[in-house]
Amino acid sequence: MTLIDARGIPRALFASGAGLRARLEGWDAAIRGPVGSVRRIGFVQLDAGVGATTLARAVLRVASARRSEPLLAIDASTTGDLAARLGAYAHGEATAPGPERADARTSAEAMTGLAPGPGGERVLRPAGAAADATGAWLDEASPIARFFDVAVTDFGPRHPTVDMAAAAALCDVVCLVSAADRGPAELSRSLGGAVAGLPESPRVVLALTDLAGTARRAPEAVAGHSPDPVVRVPRDAGLAAGGAARTLRARIALLELTAALVAGGAA
Repeated sequence: MTLIDARGIPRALFASGAGLRARLEGWDAAIRGPVGSVRRIGFVQLDAGVGATTLARAVLRVASARRSEPLLAIDASTTGDLAARLGAYAHGEATAPGPERADARTSAEAMTGLAPGPGGERVLRPAGAAADATGAWLDEASPIARFFDVAVTDFGPRHPTVDMAAAAALCDVVCLVSAADRGPAELSRSLGGAVAGLPESPRVVLALTDLAGTARRAPEAVAGHSPDPVVRVPRDAGLAAGGAARTLRARIALLELTAALVAGGAA
């Protein structure tokens, strides 16, 4: 069974039974559908600890369950948490250099030496990512990304005036992750416009994580004034523990977020 089966959703949760079913089916179709050449998705968080790595792992889980070809997971963060959570590498360990990958001409060469993740994705932890995320991405991820339909990168915390633009420029769609409280959410919305205005024109999706379970109106207010898709991810004990979502509302939010990212910000 995939992550959500619309038939198992209680009717009481449907604002309109047919309406939510249609949205669920639309999100599912967006994740399964063609993406063109490659969809390069980048997760960037404004502050440490707001959940970018957790969401990157969750999106990989949702997308891998719905796509037939392996995804590429790239851990370009300072800590290497995504690669460790996927069980691919220990903290501090990096993917061994591979001449086949550097000059890859086939999918088999592109996947040489990449550790498998739990959903069948291939995991790349570039050497040097902790010191220079964008440089490491260009050196090791750029030569092989085109061999995958979807490539998901966790860039970790990036400063808006230092290195956020450089990371965003490597992506087709950027997921800006922030806490769902009013101040961080508004900052995320304003930065979304700056990211979308880069010469590379990446699309933007805002993911607002309700870490304490107290956010109420801020996500709705931001969504009402944002030209970019906004997804509120409710507090969930499973996600907080670094695992899979346990609540139906969190699983629905992850489906919506994955659809928006895979569809390039258009879902």
